[in-house]
Amino acid sequence: MVLAKQFVAIAGLLALVLIVACGGDSTTTQSPDSPIRLNLGGEPNTLDPQLASSRLEISVLRQLSQGLLGFDQDLNLTPLVASAVPTVGNGGITADGLIYTFKLKDGVTWSDGQPLTAGDFEYTFKRILSPDIAGPYSAMFTAIKGGEDYLMAPDAEQSIKDSLRDNLGINAASDDTLVITLVAPNPTFLQKVALVAGAPVRQDVVEQFGAAWTEAGNHVGNGPYVLTEWVHQDHITLEANAKYWGQAPMQNTIQFSMITDVNAELTAYKAGDLDIAQIPPGTESGILGDANLSEQVLAASQLTSLALFLNLTVEPFDDPMVRRAIATGIDRSSWTEKVKNGVGESATGWLPPGLPGYDASVGSAYDFNASEARSMLAEAGYPEGEGFPDISLTYVEAGDQGLMAQFLQAQLLENLGINMGLTPLDPPSYGQQVIGGRQFGATLLAWSADYPDPENFLAGLFASDSFLDITGYASEEFDRLAGMAAAELDQKIRIDLWDQAHQVMIADAPIAPFMFVEQYFLMSPNVHGLTLTGVDGAIPGDTRLAEVYLSP
Repeated sequence: MVLAKQFVAIAGLLALVLIVACGGDSTTTQSPDSPIRLNLGGEPNTLDPQLASSRLEISVLRQLSQGLLGFDQDLNLTPLVASAVPTVGNGGITADGLIYTFKLKDGVTWSDGQPLTAGDFEYTFKRILSPDIAGPYSAMFTAIKGGEDYLMAPDAEQSIKDSLRDNLGINAASDDTLVITLVAPNPTFLQKVALVAGAPVRQDVVEQFGAAWTEAGNHVGNGPYVLTEWVHQDHITLEANAKYWGQAPMQNTIQFSMITDVNAELTAYKAGDLDIAQIPPGTESGILGDANLSEQVLAASQLTSLALFLNLTVEPFDDPMVRRAIATGIDRSSWTEKVKNGVGESATGWLPPGLPGYDASVGSAYDFNASEARSMLAEAGYPEGEGFPDISLTYVEAGDQGLMAQFLQAQLLENLGINMGLTPLDPPSYGQQVIGGRQFGATLLAWSADYPDPENFLAGLFASDSFLDITGYASEEFDRLAGMAAAELDQKIRIDLWDQAHQVMIADAPIAPFMFVEQYFLMSPNVHGLTLTGVDGAIPGDTRLAEVYLSP
C-alpha cells in the first residue's frame, strides 16, 4: 500500500516517449565489479519484511529476501521458493478453495548457508498475524484459519495468545511442505502470499538480535543479495549472496543512496553518480527537449491512481450532490495539457489501466462541465458557491503536490465559486492526521497496487469495515458486492462484481478521481537487462534487479 505520504507525482510521458528497457544487447560487454548506483529517495524505516510498507523499503527487501511466490513481467504469479504455483489442477489447492499446499524447491538456503525449510515459512506466516507485530499487511492474511482471532488479541494473556498462535491454519507438514488452511475461500490469497510481507525471516536470528536483526552484520536473508552496509540516512550497500540458491546476480554490488531532493538526485545523475534517477516534476519538457537526455528517458508505468478524497463525516461533504458537483467541476485535461504540457492521463474512474476490471468509461458522468457542476451545487443549496462552508485541501508538501493543490484551488473558485484553503503537511503529520485520524476536509491521495487486483483498490479503501476507510464512506450495496467478489472463485464473475462495486462507489462520489500516475526516470545507457512491472517499488525494475548488469 502506498499512500500520498510516500508519493511523489511524476506524471506520464508515455504518449511521447517509450524506451524499451527489457532484455538488452546480448553482445554488450559486462562490467560486473562496478556497483549499480540507485537512489531510494529516503531512509527506510525498517528492513523487516513483516513491518515494511513503503515503496523504498520494498525495493531493498526484494533483493534480500524471496518468498514462496512472485510476479512476472505481466503480473502473473510465478514460483520463487515454491516449486510451483498451487492450483486445483496440480493438487496444490483443494476443490473447495480452503487448503493450500506449497512444495518448496530443493536446495534453497539462507545467506549463511543454513537450509531454508517449510518450518521457516510457518514461523513467518504466524509472525505476520501476531498481535505483537500487527504489521501494515497483517490484515491481508486474516483469511487464514484463526488469523483474525489471533491478530485481534493484543491485550490477551500470553497463554491465550500462545494457544491462538498454535491453532492457526499454518503447518509445516515436512521440511519441504507448507500447508495453509483458510477459513473461507479467498481468490486473491496467492497474490497476497507474493507480497514482500510473505518473505521468510528466521526465528533464531530475530530472537538473537531483536529489532537490530535487520542491521548489516546481523541480517540473514535468502535473496540474491546480502546486506553488507547500512549507513543510516546516507546509503545502503548490497553484495551478491554467495550462498544464493538461484541464478547468481549479474552485478556484484548495488548501492542505494538516500537523496531526498529530486533536483539533487537529477544533479547526481548528470554528474555520473547515479545510474537511474527520477525526473523532477516540472522539468519534463526541458528533458524531452534535450538531445542527449531525451534518449535516456525511462517510462515506468505503474498501477497508481490519484484522487481528491473527501471526508464524508463533515459538512458539506456529507451531501452527495456537493461531491458530484466538485467532481464535475474539475477540468482535468487543463492540468495535463496546460499545466503539465501534455504530460499525464486524466481519470474519472479509480481503477487504473492495466488492472483487471479497468474500464475507461467509468465516471464519464464527471467529465468536466462547469455549467452542470454549478447547477448541482445550486441544487445542494449553494448557488455560485454562496454560503459554502470553509474548507481546506490537505496535502503532502513534496514533488508537484503543491502545484496540483493550487490548481484544484483555482478550479473550484473559477468553476464553482468555492473558496478552498490549502494545508500542506510533512509526511509524518499527514500520516497522523489524514491516514490515522481522518482530520481533514479534502485531501490529495495516491494509491499504488500492492497486488494486481481491483480488490486492492476498492475493498481496503471503501468497505465500511476497513481500517483504511479514509473518507468515512459506507454503502450497503458496495459492501454487498465487495463481499460477494471477495469469495467468488470464478475470475470472470469476480471481476464483474468488482466492476459493479466500482461503479457504485464512483456514483456516490466519496472521491473525485484526478489522474492515473506513471513515473518517469532517466537511465544510463550503460544499464542493461532491466525488467519493469506494474508493481515496482521506488526503484524501477526492482523485482529483478539481479538480472541487471552494467557495461563499461
